[in-house]
Amino acid sequence: MKTSNRLNLLVTGAAGFIGSNFVHYWLDKYKDSRVVVLDALTYAGNLDNISDLQSNSNFKFVHGNICDTDLIKKLLVENDIDTLVHFAAESHVDRSITGPDEFINTNILGTYSLLKACKAVWLDSD
Repeated sequence: MKTSNRLNLLVTGAAGFIGSNFVHYWLDKYKDSRVVVLDALTYAGNLDNISDLQSNSNFKFVHGNICDTDLIKKLLVENDIDTLVHFAAESHVDRSITGPDEFINTNILGTYSLLKACKAVWLDSD
């Protein structure tokens, strides 16, 4: 249940190129928003992309995996998250050929895990 008018975002994959640029843009444009970043820090994630945000009181980094439904639910509840922005994905084509299981786990099962957590917290908890 939302307790304020401030937007509280959970951004997945935000230590990557696109996600980190989104978070920088968002926090610059919407200074009252709170952004919680969830990233597994795989080959595409780099903490240097968001290191300058560590001092921002509206920013929080969580090292974790989108396949962890319980972690997602906990983050949604504890941070009063009302908006999910999902950038976490396996995206390098060469890696999909040599390791397709990781693509299915992250891109399909991970996205499903996010949806299950959001449904449980936002729709089923009333």
